[in-house]
Amino acid sequence: MTDGPARIRADARTRSGRRKGQAMVETVVVMIVLCLVFFLVYEYANLLTAHTVVNYAAARAARARTVGFNDFMVTKTVRVATASVAGKCRSHNDAGDDLSTGTLVSRMGSYLETEHEADTKGILDFELWDSDKLGWSADEPGGENAELTIHVWQRRNLYDSSDDAKDFHEVRGEAGIESHYPLYLQ
Repeated sequence: MTDGPARIRADARTRSGRRKGQAMVETVVVMIVLCLVFFLVYEYANLLTAHTVVNYAAARAARARTVGFNDFMVTKTVRVATASVAGKCRSHNDAGDDLSTGTLVSRMGSYLETEHEADTKGILDFELWDSDKLGWSADEPGGENAELTIHVWQRRNLYDSSDDAKDFHEVRGEAGIESHYPLYLQ
């Protein structure tokens, strides 16, 4: 008779151990799914932010073009407008340290004042400012069409990867504005 209750307790301990193992497996599966969801939301938020900033850059470029800025000035305007999503800053201070946010902002005016591309590298330079990663084009107004449309694009590596061979996503922005500067230049 003593064999019965002891056996029941032993079976209960075995089942309890199996339940703990099952709970651990379920927890691991749920954690993997939660991490994947978190990662996807993070990547989507980064792309949404980049899209918003690139649209803003297109609007600033359209404004710069309508007041008569040349291509180089429009390019600098696009670059400065996308600085918040342009990756790591390659410029350093005199001691070789990374620039602080205040220094970055204070250098933007000097950057916009430069007249030659070679002068800009020493002031500010970001990873995604290279010509193959950031660019713009314009649909110039002609005839009765007085609207200037600027298209800005930025190639972003997915998953915060710095390897150019990996997947990338091209973020595009567009802005239109009435262009009256040709009327004033006649």
